[in-house]
Order: sequence, then C-alpha cells, then structure tokens
Amino acid sequence: MNILATVCGRAGSKGVASKNIRDFLGYPICCYALSAFKLFLERYGSQYEKVDLAVNTDSDMLLKQLDCCSHPYIPVMRQQELAGDVAAKIDVIRDTLRRVQSLNGILYDLVLDIDLTSPLRRVEDLCRVMDTLLKTQGADVAMTVCEARRNPYFNQLIKGNDGFYHTVMASTFTARQQTPTVYDANASLYAYSPAFLLHSDEIILNAKLAVCEMKDTAILDIDSELDYELMQVVAEYLYSTDESYREVREYIPHFYCKGGN
Repeated sequence: MNILATVCGRAGSKGVASKNIRDFLGYPICCYALSAFKLFLERYGSQYEKVDLAVNTDSDMLLKQLDCCSHPYIPVMRQQELAGDVAAKIDVIRDTLRRVQSLNGILYDLVLDIDLTSPLRRVEDLCRVMDTLLKTQGADVAMTVCEARRNPYFNQLIKGNDGFYHTVMASTFTARQQTPTVYDANASLYAYSPAFLLHSDEIILNAKLAVCEMKDTAILDIDSELDYELMQVVAEYLYSTDESYREVREYIPHFYCKGGN
C-alpha cells in the first residue's frame, strides 16, 4: 500500500491567534504530530510500499519549524480560496491529494490526516484509525472520536418554539445510561479513501463513516486561550502517568533542532 499522510495548518486563526505555530510545553506544536508519525514509521513503515508526508500551509513559520525537524515532506502551498475561515478542511486535504499525486505520479491507497492542534495522541492511534477504515467494508472515512460527556437525548438542551428549553432529541429516557452511545468527533486523526476524496464532493458528515475511539481526556478543541492552557495541564498529567503518550513527547529531542543546526 501507498500511504499519504497530510498535515494542514493555515497562517491565521480567529479563535486562538497563530495556534498552528505556537509552542506547546517547550516545543512547536507541529513537533507532536511529527513525532507520532516518525515513531509510526519506525515501527510499522516497512509494512507499506511507500509512506509520504505532505504539508499544506500558507505559513512560512510553520515550514521553518518543520525544517528544524529533519524529516522529508512535500510542501503544498495553500490555495487562496482554501485559506479563509469558512474553507472546509476536507477540501484542503482533497486538494493536497490531487496535487501530490500529480506531482509525483503515485496513486495512494489511503490518506491519513494528522491534526496539528491535537498534540495528545499515541502511535497506536494512527494504526487503529487506518485499520478501522481498511476493515470496515464500504467506509469512505474513519475518524477518531471520544464518547460524549453530554447526550442530546438526555442533557443537551435547545430553545423551542414555545420559548422554553427541551432536550435536543425528544425521548422518554429517564437516565443517561439508557440512551444510545453518542460520540464527539475529536478531529485528531482521519483516514480517507482516496476514491471518496477524488470523486465525491460530499461533506464529511455525509460520507460513510467508521469511528475509532480514543481516550477522551486527551482531546480538547483549542478554540480559546483557556483551551490552550487546559490542554497543557492535561498533557502534563498524561505524560507523567501513561508511557504511550510520554514516548511521543520524549522522542521530539531526537529529531528537533531549533534553528535547524
């Protein structure tokens, strides 16, 4: 199999300024995505014909940070129409696949997207999300999820036409334990079928989705400065208590050299 791994990060962000190039516990946040990827290659790369890394960005600083990481990658400069706040990430990944295949003439069998601002992941998470796609017949996409802490059948509310608040989904459940299991899409990892990316314009939620569950405390959406601070608190805890998370951070000094020297 030929695998294309993608890392996508634009220069601007309204929620948290420059979140794709910030330091996270002493290293650029991109180092955590690259560390998990490099460890994956060391352990499992020999199983594949080819595994390439493509970086889609309009940020010179992100490219400079990656250049300090001593790992080859294919730079894909972000198209202007895909650089705005409302551009869908799947369109960025689709554009990356098309341009990389055109550039190097390789047909990829799977596209693995590694999110920049979800630094807390284990090497096994990369393997599991790809296996989920490959083993789920008919799936277009496999995505990582966490079990939701709030449930639309029981304790998520929406304002009704009567002016009062009701559960998002009407039900007769009397306890959350009775409700169907609900998941939060955590955006950490996606495994895509190239056929879906290249031949469908569907948004991702209309795709045939398979899910791969991750540890829920390892993922926070970084949409505010407080989120960024809290993520680092969670990270410190996981690095001190769980070897599978700790190894990703401890591997960074083996390849990252600030300034590229």
